[in-house]
Amino acid sequence: MRQSTLFGRTLREAPADAQTRGHQLMLRAAIARPLASGLYTWLPLGFRVATKIEQIIREEMDRIGCQEMEMPVLTPSDLWKTTGRWEALEPVTFRTKDHNGREFMVSYTHEEAVHAHASAEILSYRQLPVMVYHFQSKGRDETRPRAGLLRTREFVMKDAYSFDADQAGLEKSYKAQHGAYERIFKRIGLDATSVESDTGAMGGDIAHEFQVLTDAGDDRIAICSNCDYKANLEKATRTVPSAARTESDAPAEISTPGVMTIDQLQARLGRPADAFLKTVLIKGKDEIVAVVLPGDRNANEAKLRKLLDVAEIRFANDADFGRVGGVAGFIGPVGLRARILVDRSVDARPYVAGANKKDAHLDRVVLGRDFDGERVDVHDVSEGDICPRCGVGTLTIKRGVEVGNIFAYGTYYSDKMNTTFLAADGTRRPFVGGSYGIGIGRAVQTVIETNHDDKGIIWPIAVAPYQVHVIALPSNDEAVRTAADALVGDLERADVEVLYDDREETAGVKFADADLVGIPFRATVSKRTLKEDQVELKPRSASEAEFIPRKIATERIAGAVRRALA
Repeated sequence: MRQSTLFGRTLREAPADAQTRGHQLMLRAAIARPLASGLYTWLPLGFRVATKIEQIIREEMDRIGCQEMEMPVLTPSDLWKTTGRWEALEPVTFRTKDHNGREFMVSYTHEEAVHAHASAEILSYRQLPVMVYHFQSKGRDETRPRAGLLRTREFVMKDAYSFDADQAGLEKSYKAQHGAYERIFKRIGLDATSVESDTGAMGGDIAHEFQVLTDAGDDRIAICSNCDYKANLEKATRTVPSAARTESDAPAEISTPGVMTIDQLQARLGRPADAFLKTVLIKGKDEIVAVVLPGDRNANEAKLRKLLDVAEIRFANDADFGRVGGVAGFIGPVGLRARILVDRSVDARPYVAGANKKDAHLDRVVLGRDFDGERVDVHDVSEGDICPRCGVGTLTIKRGVEVGNIFAYGTYYSDKMNTTFLAADGTRRPFVGGSYGIGIGRAVQTVIETNHDDKGIIWPIAVAPYQVHVIALPSNDEAVRTAADALVGDLERADVEVLYDDREETAGVKFADADLVGIPFRATVSKRTLKEDQVELKPRSASEAEFIPRKIATERIAGAVRRALA
């Protein structure tokens, strides 16, 4: 490819709204361009990277017997309404109607569609197990697209789906997909860690994310210092220290005029944050729910959404406070006329809690004596908490980017859609399934976020847009151009992918662009190297170049590429 005709120009400076270093480099190196907020066009360099990542994924899916197919982007509303996700996903999906008034969704994922197909194509247990996958565009109406391709409103996902006859079969399929994901990310050049995660809108109880730890990420991951426990904070738990019940007098009202927050209570009463109870009033599906936590803990919205089976958390209004007998800023669990959820980190000690009376709190409030409720785990873990698995290590919190996820949802969709197969005993049974996704654009952006220096991108060779960047200096010199043309031709005949910088630019511009675009090897043909009958070869990640005799340059460069790919 001649760089003089390449569609897409490099930028000396990144746009002011680029949010991360990788976002800046993605734009400057002409990988992709925004068309609107959260909508990106692949330029040729980026499209080559995306295509290579797709091929790696395709090879690993095929390797485990997963069959490629393709389902439409637009999917009929009836499927989504059957599972209840038409309403549940309304805030984050794009919808449209055809000329006959029929409703469609730009697919969020394809669980409903693939189950509809499975019901028609898989009639008997003899056809199971089956795994299928496709690459298809997804639409998600993100309110805050961020960091280039990390969070967009339209993106291509590889989503795979497994169908098994029973739970044992699902576990085998899930394990096969997990292993394939490990190989995919290693080949792409991403150090991805498998962590426990919330199932969210996908349903079921078991899920894992593949997270790449980087400050550019917006996920938070709890990692044990002693064992292999790793979990997204939406799912993470901790070992809660046990506390013996202590005797105390009955609750006593204390005057706290204008003291409405935990910080204000700490300052007023001189006690630590965990000496207070925090009561959060929220709207459930058909009821008002009070969530009670220690004052040093926050409610985890993902855990609450799953527990209450709601798409979003809505906080109570003044009328709701009045209906349950609470007072905003001074709410507490004693005497509250609401469904009460008590976080498991609330123990038997006496606490200070809101008195449900303006400018007043109650001292010496004890769980089990003065109030009670359903015991739940809805709090965020914090740095330094004790690991729930080994009970010894402490948890650290790291930021990460989710580059893949896998869900074992069992019969969640089959039950709702009545998709069944004929079992060996002659009965109809629901498919037992899972789904497995990788966002292509996010993978590309994450590679950039984690593979760069102060000059530009450093592509892993397996996904680099080209393998060798040949530079002619100057390109208007006939001898240089002839030698560079010959080298490019020889390399391409040796199956090496070449980007040829034949532009009439200065050496400084060409070298700066080569470092910015980040192709793994740079081969320079110049007046100086011709005089010595050599070619200058420099790996992108190396600080020094080497000079190779021209007669063996093709063999040496092609060999370096093959070794890097091995």
